[in-house]
Amino acid sequence: MTEKIEMPNAKMFTTALTALTIAVAPVATLPAMAQQSTAQAEISDTELDAFVVAFEDVIAIEQEYGTRLQDVTDEAEKQALINEAQAEITQAVEEAPDIEVDRYVEILEIAQADPDLQAKLTSRLQN
Repeated sequence: MTEKIEMPNAKMFTTALTALTIAVAPVATLPAMAQQSTAQAEISDTELDAFVVAFEDVIAIEQEYGTRLQDVTDEAEKQALINEAQAEITQAVEEAPDIEVDRYVEILEIAQADPDLQAKLTSRLQN
């Protein structure tokens, strides 16, 4: 039986942002810096809510695969699990209402550099 370690939500969110950028980045073209500032100003409440729905699904997938990866020693098997996790993450975001993978990645990247957006997302995740 595995124990779930609780982290403060803000720290979990920041840690997850870093990990998820690595996991999701290969499936989407990342926005240019100039596009980020424009996109940042245009993130609607609907998009934030959609991001949170997708993010919660992605976190669950990441936790599941993180646990599974701990038991794997073979590098090829690890890579196969990572690829499987990336596919499931992509599918989870694609199936989330009102957000596409590219926009999810944009918001994820913007949130990494914007403490105000991190606070908004953390607040929504706590509700």
